[in-house]
Amino acid sequence: MANKTYNIELVKERNRSLVLELLNSKGTSTRSEIADITGLTNATITNIVNELIFRDLVEEVGTVDGKLGRKRKLIRLKEDAFYVIGVEFGVNIVRTGIFNFKGKKIKTVEKEINSYGRPTDVLKDLILIIDELINNSKVDNNKIKGIGIVMPGLIDSQKRVLRSVHPFPLLKDYPLVEQLEEHYKKTIWLENDANGAVLGEKWFGHGKKFNNYVFVVGDSGIGAGIVINGRLYSGASNSAGEIGHTFMTKDFIPLESFGGLSRLADDFKLPLEIILNESKNSDEIKKALDDISKFLALGIVNLVNTVDPEAIIVGGRILKAGNSVIREIKKIVEQYTFSDKVPQILVASKKEDALLFGAASIAIEHIVASPYQFLLNNDKSVSYNSLK
Repeated sequence: MANKTYNIELVKERNRSLVLELLNSKGTSTRSEIADITGLTNATITNIVNELIFRDLVEEVGTVDGKLGRKRKLIRLKEDAFYVIGVEFGVNIVRTGIFNFKGKKIKTVEKEINSYGRPTDVLKDLILIIDELINNSKVDNNKIKGIGIVMPGLIDSQKRVLRSVHPFPLLKDYPLVEQLEEHYKKTIWLENDANGAVLGEKWFGHGKKFNNYVFVVGDSGIGAGIVINGRLYSGASNSAGEIGHTFMTKDFIPLESFGGLSRLADDFKLPLEIILNESKNSDEIKKALDDISKFLALGIVNLVNTVDPEAIIVGGRILKAGNSVIREIKKIVEQYTFSDKVPQILVASKKEDALLFGAASIAIEHIVASPYQFLLNNDKSVSYNSLK
Protein backbone atom coordinates (compact mmCIF):
# COMPACT_ATOMS: atom_id res chain seq x y z
CA MET A 1 0.00 0.00 0.00
CA ALA A 2 2.83 2.39 0.87
CA ASN A 3 4.52 1.78 -2.50
CA LYS A 4 1.23 2.30 -4.34
CA THR A 5 0.67 5.62 -2.57
CA TYR A 6 4.24 6.68 -3.34
CA ASN A 7 3.82 5.82 -7.04
CA ILE A 8 0.59 7.81 -7.27
CA GLU A 9 2.26 10.85 -5.70
CA LEU A 10 5.22 10.46 -8.05
CA VAL A 11 2.93 10.40 -11.10
CA LYS A 12 1.07 13.48 -9.83
CA GLU A 13 4.34 15.35 -9.39
CA ARG A 14 5.62 14.36 -12.84
CA ASN A 15 2.38 15.50 -14.44
CA ARG A 16 2.69 18.93 -12.83
CA SER A 17 6.31 19.20 -13.98
CA LEU A 18 5.22 18.19 -17.48
CA VAL A 19 2.61 20.96 -17.64
CA LEU A 20 5.07 23.60 -16.38
CA GLU A 21 7.72 22.54 -18.92
CA LEU A 22 5.18 22.52 -21.72
CA LEU A 23 3.99 26.03 -20.89
CA ASN A 24 7.61 27.19 -20.85
CA SER A 25 8.23 25.84 -24.36
CA LYS A 26 4.94 27.05 -25.87
CA GLY A 27 4.56 30.40 -24.13
CA THR A 28 0.75 30.27 -24.04
CA SER A 29 -1.63 27.34 -24.40
CA THR A 30 -5.10 26.12 -23.48
CA ARG A 31 -6.16 23.32 -21.19
CA SER A 32 -7.47 21.27 -24.10
CA GLU A 33 -4.27 21.74 -26.12
CA ILE A 34 -2.15 20.63 -23.15
CA ALA A 35 -4.35 17.55 -22.78
CA ASP A 36 -3.90 16.73 -26.49
CA ILE A 37 -0.12 17.10 -26.34
CA THR A 38 0.44 15.22 -23.09
CA GLY A 39 -2.15 12.51 -23.56
CA LEU A 40 -3.60 13.24 -20.12
CA THR A 41 -7.35 13.56 -19.70
CA ASN A 42 -9.07 16.94 -19.85
CA ALA A 43 -10.19 16.50 -16.25
CA THR A 44 -6.63 15.80 -15.07
CA ILE A 45 -5.24 18.83 -16.90
CA THR A 46 -8.04 21.04 -15.59
CA ASN A 47 -7.26 20.01 -12.01
CA ILE A 48 -3.52 20.55 -12.49
CA VAL A 49 -3.93 23.95 -14.13
CA ASN A 50 -6.40 25.11 -11.51
CA GLU A 51 -3.96 24.10 -8.79
CA LEU A 52 -1.09 25.94 -10.51
CA ILE A 53 -3.26 29.05 -10.87
CA PHE A 54 -4.22 28.86 -7.18
CA ARG A 55 -0.52 28.63 -6.25
CA ASP A 56 0.26 31.72 -8.38
CA LEU A 57 2.47 29.76 -10.80
CA VAL A 58 0.19 30.10 -13.85
CA GLU A 59 -2.23 32.80 -15.00
CA GLU A 60 -5.05 33.16 -17.52
CA VAL A 61 -4.37 35.77 -20.20
CA GLY A 62 -7.38 35.92 -22.52
CA THR A 63 -9.23 33.58 -24.82
CA VAL A 64 -8.91 31.94 -28.23
CA ASP A 65 -11.50 30.33 -30.48
CA GLY A 66 -11.74 26.58 -29.94
CA LYS A 67 -13.64 23.79 -31.60
CA LEU A 68 -17.27 24.49 -32.53
CA GLY A 69 -16.68 28.20 -31.88
CA ARG A 70 -16.28 27.78 -28.13
CA LYS A 71 -13.87 30.16 -26.42
CA ARG A 72 -10.83 28.57 -24.75
CA LYS A 73 -8.93 30.34 -21.96
CA LEU A 74 -5.25 30.94 -22.69
CA ILE A 75 -2.81 30.28 -19.87
CA ARG A 76 0.89 31.00 -19.33
CA LEU A 77 3.54 30.87 -16.63
CA LYS A 78 3.65 33.80 -14.22
CA GLU A 79 6.95 35.63 -14.51
CA ASP A 80 7.16 36.45 -10.82
CA ALA A 81 6.01 33.02 -9.59
CA PHE A 82 9.45 32.53 -8.09
CA TYR A 83 13.06 33.62 -8.48
CA VAL A 84 16.44 31.89 -8.60
CA ILE A 85 20.06 32.97 -8.26
CA GLY A 86 22.63 31.98 -10.86
CA VAL A 87 26.37 31.95 -10.08
CA GLU A 88 28.97 31.63 -12.85
CA PHE A 89 32.28 30.74 -11.18
CA GLY A 90 35.16 31.40 -13.58
CA VAL A 91 38.89 31.86 -13.46
CA ASN A 92 39.41 34.76 -11.03
CA ILE A 93 35.92 36.14 -11.66
CA VAL A 94 32.43 35.47 -10.33
CA ARG A 95 29.26 36.63 -12.07
CA THR A 96 25.93 36.40 -10.28
CA GLY A 97 22.36 37.22 -11.20
CA ILE A 98 18.79 37.00 -9.95
CA PHE A 99 16.30 35.72 -12.52
CA ASN A 100 12.55 35.24 -12.52
CA PHE A 101 10.77 32.06 -13.63
CA LYS A 102 10.71 33.20 -17.28
CA GLY A 103 14.41 34.06 -17.36
CA LYS A 104 14.22 37.83 -16.97
CA LYS A 105 17.45 39.12 -15.46
CA ILE A 106 16.52 41.25 -12.45
CA LYS A 107 19.96 42.20 -11.12
CA THR A 108 23.59 41.16 -11.65
CA VAL A 109 26.80 41.58 -9.68
CA GLU A 110 30.22 40.75 -11.11
CA LYS A 111 33.45 40.75 -9.09
CA GLU A 112 37.03 39.63 -9.47
CA ILE A 113 38.17 37.08 -6.90
CA ASN A 114 41.20 34.88 -6.35
CA SER A 115 39.73 31.55 -7.44
CA TYR A 116 43.07 29.89 -6.71
CA GLY A 117 43.05 31.07 -3.09
CA ARG A 118 42.23 29.18 0.08
CA PRO A 119 38.76 27.63 -0.04
CA THR A 120 37.66 29.51 3.07
CA ASP A 121 38.62 32.82 1.42
CA VAL A 122 36.76 31.86 -1.77
CA LEU A 123 33.70 31.05 0.35
CA LYS A 124 33.83 34.43 2.10
CA ASP A 125 34.16 36.25 -1.23
CA LEU A 126 31.20 34.36 -2.70
CA ILE A 127 28.99 35.17 0.30
CA LEU A 128 29.85 38.87 0.03
CA ILE A 129 28.99 38.90 -3.69
CA ILE A 130 25.72 36.99 -3.31
CA ASP A 131 24.71 39.15 -0.33
CA GLU A 132 25.28 42.28 -2.41
CA LEU A 133 23.18 40.80 -5.21
CA ILE A 134 20.24 39.95 -2.94
CA ASN A 135 20.34 43.24 -1.05
CA ASN A 136 20.37 45.31 -4.24
CA SER A 137 17.72 43.31 -6.09
CA LYS A 138 14.72 44.23 -3.90
CA VAL A 139 13.37 40.70 -4.50
CA ASP A 140 11.56 39.09 -1.55
CA ASN A 141 14.05 36.58 -0.16
CA ASN A 142 11.23 34.10 0.47
CA LYS A 143 10.50 33.99 -3.27
CA ILE A 144 14.09 32.98 -4.08
CA LYS A 145 13.66 29.21 -4.27
CA GLY A 146 17.22 28.08 -4.98
CA ILE A 147 20.70 28.81 -6.30
CA GLY A 148 22.46 27.26 -9.28
CA ILE A 149 26.26 27.37 -9.63
CA VAL A 150 28.28 26.46 -12.72
CA MET A 151 32.03 26.14 -13.08
CA PRO A 152 34.45 24.50 -15.51
CA GLY A 153 35.97 21.13 -14.67
CA LEU A 154 34.72 17.70 -13.68
CA ILE A 155 31.76 18.11 -11.31
CA ASP A 156 30.11 15.55 -9.06
CA SER A 157 26.58 16.95 -9.23
CA GLN A 158 25.29 14.51 -6.60
CA LYS A 159 27.91 15.36 -3.97
CA ARG A 160 28.07 18.90 -5.39
CA VAL A 161 31.86 19.18 -5.41
CA LEU A 162 34.59 19.80 -7.96
CA ARG A 163 36.26 16.44 -8.64
CA SER A 164 39.15 17.58 -10.83
CA VAL A 165 42.30 19.44 -9.85
CA HIS A 166 41.93 21.59 -12.97
CA PRO A 167 41.12 24.45 -13.03
CA PHE A 168 40.84 25.20 -9.28
CA PRO A 169 43.23 22.84 -7.45
CA LEU A 170 42.45 23.99 -3.89
CA LEU A 171 38.69 23.60 -4.41
CA LYS A 172 38.89 19.92 -5.32
CA ASP A 173 36.48 18.00 -3.05
CA TYR A 174 35.91 21.12 -0.90
CA PRO A 175 32.26 21.33 0.30
CA LEU A 176 31.72 24.86 -1.03
CA VAL A 177 28.06 24.26 -1.85
CA GLU A 178 27.37 22.69 1.52
CA GLN A 179 28.84 25.73 3.28
CA LEU A 180 26.82 28.15 1.13
CA GLU A 181 23.67 26.13 1.70
CA GLU A 182 24.16 26.30 5.45
CA HIS A 183 24.58 30.07 5.21
CA TYR A 184 21.59 30.84 2.94
CA LYS A 185 19.21 28.06 4.06
CA LYS A 186 18.33 27.43 0.42
CA THR A 187 18.91 24.43 -1.83
CA ILE A 188 21.95 24.89 -4.05
CA TRP A 189 22.98 22.88 -7.11
CA LEU A 190 26.42 22.65 -8.73
CA GLU A 191 26.99 21.69 -12.35
CA ASN A 192 29.58 21.83 -15.11
CA ASP A 193 29.30 25.09 -17.08
CA ALA A 194 28.52 23.43 -20.43
CA ASN A 195 25.73 21.40 -18.81
CA GLY A 196 24.33 24.59 -17.37
CA ALA A 197 24.49 26.34 -20.74
CA VAL A 198 22.59 23.57 -22.53
CA LEU A 199 19.80 23.76 -19.93
CA GLY A 200 19.80 27.54 -20.27
CA GLU A 201 18.82 27.04 -23.90
CA LYS A 202 16.04 24.66 -22.85
CA TRP A 203 14.43 27.20 -20.53
CA PHE A 204 15.35 30.51 -22.14
CA GLY A 205 16.44 29.94 -25.75
CA HIS A 206 16.77 27.71 -28.80
CA GLY A 207 16.26 24.52 -26.80
CA LYS A 208 12.52 25.19 -26.56
CA LYS A 209 12.28 24.00 -30.19
CA PHE A 210 14.32 20.80 -29.86
CA ASN A 211 14.30 17.54 -27.92
CA ASN A 212 17.86 16.56 -28.89
CA TYR A 213 20.57 19.19 -29.10
CA VAL A 214 24.08 20.09 -27.92
CA PHE A 215 25.65 23.26 -26.54
CA VAL A 216 29.36 23.61 -27.33
CA VAL A 217 31.46 26.00 -25.26
CA GLY A 218 34.39 27.31 -27.30
CA ASP A 219 36.65 29.11 -24.86
CA SER A 220 40.04 28.54 -23.21
CA GLY A 221 38.96 24.92 -23.21
CA ILE A 222 36.21 23.08 -25.08
CA GLY A 223 33.23 21.33 -23.55
CA ALA A 224 29.71 20.31 -24.50
CA GLY A 225 26.38 19.91 -22.74
CA ILE A 226 24.03 17.32 -24.23
CA VAL A 227 20.24 17.13 -24.07
CA ILE A 228 18.61 13.86 -25.22
CA ASN A 229 14.81 13.52 -25.27
CA GLY A 230 14.47 16.80 -23.40
CA ARG A 231 16.73 15.75 -20.52
CA LEU A 232 20.33 16.56 -19.67
CA TYR A 233 22.59 13.62 -20.47
CA SER A 234 25.49 13.52 -18.02
CA GLY A 235 26.83 10.00 -18.51
CA ALA A 236 27.73 7.45 -15.85
CA SER A 237 30.08 9.78 -13.98
CA ASN A 238 28.84 13.23 -15.05
CA SER A 239 31.64 13.63 -17.62
CA ALA A 240 29.66 13.31 -20.86
CA GLY A 241 30.41 15.99 -23.44
CA GLU A 242 34.09 16.55 -22.59
CA ILE A 243 35.02 16.76 -26.27
CA GLY A 244 38.01 18.95 -25.48
CA HIS A 245 39.66 15.83 -24.07
CA THR A 246 39.11 13.69 -27.16
CA PHE A 247 42.03 13.09 -29.53
CA MET A 248 42.43 14.15 -33.15
CA THR A 249 45.87 12.72 -33.95
CA LYS A 250 47.93 9.62 -33.25
CA ASP A 251 50.10 11.75 -30.93
CA PHE A 252 47.25 11.73 -28.36
CA ILE A 253 47.15 15.50 -28.07
CA PRO A 254 43.68 16.59 -26.83
CA LEU A 255 41.40 18.56 -29.11
CA GLU A 256 41.41 21.69 -26.96
CA SER A 257 45.17 22.03 -27.45
CA PHE A 258 44.35 22.70 -31.13
CA GLY A 259 40.84 24.15 -30.91
CA GLY A 260 40.86 25.93 -27.53
CA LEU A 261 41.44 29.66 -27.18
CA SER A 262 44.18 29.08 -24.58
CA ARG A 263 46.35 28.33 -27.60
CA LEU A 264 46.13 32.03 -28.54
CA ALA A 265 47.40 33.16 -25.14
CA ASP A 266 50.29 30.69 -25.43
CA ASP A 267 51.18 31.81 -28.97
CA PHE A 268 50.89 35.57 -28.54
CA LYS A 269 51.88 35.89 -24.85
CA LEU A 270 49.03 38.30 -24.11
CA PRO A 271 45.79 38.10 -22.12
CA LEU A 272 43.09 36.39 -24.14
CA GLU A 273 40.68 39.35 -24.04
CA ILE A 274 43.29 41.65 -25.59
CA ILE A 275 44.04 39.13 -28.34
CA LEU A 276 40.36 38.71 -29.22
CA ASN A 277 39.80 42.47 -29.28
CA GLU A 278 42.72 42.83 -31.71
CA SER A 279 41.62 39.96 -33.96
CA LYS A 280 39.95 42.22 -36.55
CA ASN A 281 43.12 44.26 -36.98
CA SER A 282 45.71 41.47 -37.08
CA ASP A 283 46.07 39.03 -39.99
CA GLU A 284 48.23 36.82 -37.80
CA ILE A 285 45.52 36.51 -35.12
CA LYS A 286 42.85 35.98 -37.81
CA LYS A 287 44.86 33.12 -39.28
CA ALA A 288 45.28 31.52 -35.85
CA LEU A 289 41.53 31.85 -35.17
CA ASP A 290 40.70 30.28 -38.54
CA ASP A 291 42.88 27.32 -37.63
CA ILE A 292 41.28 27.04 -34.17
CA SER A 293 37.81 27.19 -35.76
CA LYS A 294 38.65 24.28 -38.09
CA PHE A 295 39.71 22.06 -35.20
CA LEU A 296 36.67 23.07 -33.15
CA ALA A 297 34.47 22.22 -36.14
CA LEU A 298 36.07 18.78 -36.48
CA GLY A 299 35.39 18.10 -32.83
CA ILE A 300 31.77 19.12 -33.39
CA VAL A 301 31.52 16.79 -36.40
CA ASN A 302 32.66 13.87 -34.23
CA LEU A 303 30.02 14.82 -31.67
CA VAL A 304 27.32 15.12 -34.35
CA ASN A 305 28.15 11.69 -35.77
CA THR A 306 28.01 10.20 -32.26
CA VAL A 307 24.92 11.87 -30.76
CA ASP A 308 22.91 12.78 -33.91
CA PRO A 309 21.40 16.02 -32.52
CA GLU A 310 18.83 18.27 -34.16
CA ALA A 311 20.96 21.33 -33.43
CA ILE A 312 24.39 22.46 -32.28
CA ILE A 313 24.44 25.70 -30.30
CA VAL A 314 27.80 27.44 -30.05
CA GLY A 315 28.77 29.73 -27.18
CA GLY A 316 31.85 30.99 -25.35
CA ARG A 317 34.40 33.63 -26.22
CA ILE A 318 35.05 32.01 -29.61
CA LEU A 319 32.04 34.05 -30.77
CA LYS A 320 34.08 37.23 -30.30
CA ALA A 321 36.06 36.18 -33.37
CA GLY A 322 33.04 37.07 -35.51
CA ASN A 323 30.70 35.35 -37.96
CA SER A 324 33.56 33.61 -39.73
CA VAL A 325 33.70 31.05 -36.91
CA ILE A 326 30.08 29.98 -37.38
CA ARG A 327 30.50 29.92 -41.17
CA GLU A 328 33.52 27.62 -40.85
CA ILE A 329 31.70 25.29 -38.44
CA LYS A 330 28.65 25.13 -40.72
CA LYS A 331 30.80 24.36 -43.77
CA ILE A 332 32.72 21.53 -42.12
CA VAL A 333 29.68 20.04 -40.38
CA GLU A 334 27.73 20.03 -43.67
CA GLN A 335 30.65 18.39 -45.44
CA TYR A 336 31.46 15.64 -42.95
CA THR A 337 28.19 14.77 -41.17
CA PHE A 338 27.41 11.13 -41.93
CA SER A 339 23.62 11.51 -41.71
CA ASP A 340 21.71 12.95 -44.66
CA LYS A 341 20.09 15.38 -42.19
CA VAL A 342 22.57 18.01 -41.04
CA PRO A 343 21.88 19.65 -37.66
CA GLN A 344 21.23 23.35 -37.40
CA ILE A 345 24.24 25.41 -36.26
CA LEU A 346 23.10 28.24 -33.99
CA VAL A 347 24.68 30.99 -31.90
CA ALA A 348 23.95 30.89 -28.16
CA SER A 349 20.74 32.78 -27.38
CA LYS A 350 22.33 34.71 -24.52
CA LYS A 351 25.80 34.94 -26.12
CA GLU A 352 28.25 36.14 -23.43
CA ASP A 353 25.62 35.56 -20.71
CA ALA A 354 25.01 31.92 -21.68
CA LEU A 355 26.80 30.45 -18.67
CA LEU A 356 25.14 32.78 -16.16
CA PHE A 357 21.69 32.03 -17.57
CA GLY A 358 22.73 28.39 -17.50
CA ALA A 359 23.47 28.58 -13.80
CA ALA A 360 19.99 29.97 -13.15
CA SER A 361 18.42 27.28 -15.34
CA ILE A 362 20.07 24.53 -13.27
CA ALA A 363 18.04 25.73 -10.30
CA ILE A 364 14.84 26.10 -12.33
CA GLU A 365 15.24 22.61 -13.83
CA HIS A 366 15.46 21.03 -10.36
CA ILE A 367 12.72 23.17 -8.85
CA VAL A 368 10.24 22.37 -11.62
CA ALA A 369 11.17 18.67 -11.44
CA SER A 370 10.16 18.65 -7.74
CA PRO A 371 7.19 21.03 -7.51
CA TYR A 372 5.84 19.53 -4.28
CA GLN A 373 9.14 20.22 -2.53
CA PHE A 374 9.69 23.77 -3.78
CA LEU A 375 6.46 25.25 -5.16
CA LEU A 376 3.41 23.41 -3.81
CA ASN A 377 4.48 22.89 -0.22
CA ASN A 378 2.66 25.66 1.65
CA ASP A 379 -0.37 25.24 3.91
CA LYS A 380 -3.01 26.31 1.41
CA SER A 381 -5.70 23.69 0.98
CA VAL A 382 -8.57 23.77 -1.47
CA SER A 383 -10.70 21.59 -3.69
CA TYR A 384 -9.22 22.44 -7.07
CA ASN A 385 -12.31 21.05 -8.82
CA SER A 386 -14.18 24.04 -7.38
CA LEU A 387 -11.85 26.57 -8.99
CA LYS A 388 -13.03 27.87 -12.38
